Amino acid sequence: MEYERLLYKSTPNSNLILLKKSYCLKAEQKFENAYSTLQRADFFQGSDSLKFKLYYESILDAYLAAKYDLSLSKIQEIHYYLPEANSQLIDLIEILALNQQQKLAEAEKAFIAYQTKYKVTAAINPFQKKKYKKLKKPEKAESISHLLPGVGQMYAGYFGRGLTSAVIQSGAVAFAVFSFLNGYYFSGAFTGVGLFYMFNNGGARHAKYLAEKKNGELIKNLNNEIKNIFEQTLK
Repeated sequence: MEYERLLYKSTPNSNLILLKKSYCLKAEQKFENAYSTLQRADFFQGSDSLKFKLYYESILDAYLAAKYDLSLSKIQEIHYYLPEANSQLIDLIEILALNQQQKLAEAEKAFIAYQTKYKVTAAINPFQKKKYKKLKKPEKAESISHLLPGVGQMYAGYFGRGLTSAVIQSGAVAFAVFSFLNGYYFSGAFTGVGLFYMFNNGGARHAKYLAEKKNGELIKNLNNEIKNIFEQTLK
């Protein structure tokens, strides 16, 4: 509140005040609010060192708030307006943010540039590992599950769940067929077919969710490997 009071009085050091307020919000883990506070600053006023801090905190807060597109946008801005600025942390955040957006090809180029820039020659390129080469396609998992119940979950990497889904839906189809053959048309239509329709749609949505979950786990592991490499470069 004191920072807002100073800003209300039109203090000439408004950029510095906004920066300090963002520190407080970041300490409270209110990252999105911290980012929004920094966007009230005039990035074209003040010393280059202050401008760098405004950009750096904006990039970091946006990333911590899971606003990866905003973080990358600010990275492009700092490269354009402060081309002499050099920060290993910003370069790291760029790689991590690209991974979070599943832009692995761009992230790998940024990682290779990072290796060259900071002479990280001993580290293995984690992007070359087979498990990170191809992410799952959630829409594909959903479509497959509609046509072949359970296969979408298996494609997403969850064989057990896919098998369970396939058994349940096969049971619903078998019940419907048995009911129709024995003249129980009402039970066949509303119980057998109804259950199959419900489980088929639910299974397809679940397959999509599982594919997204698997991708999230892979990206998390990839980013952890990159962070470990980064930590080694600081030793």
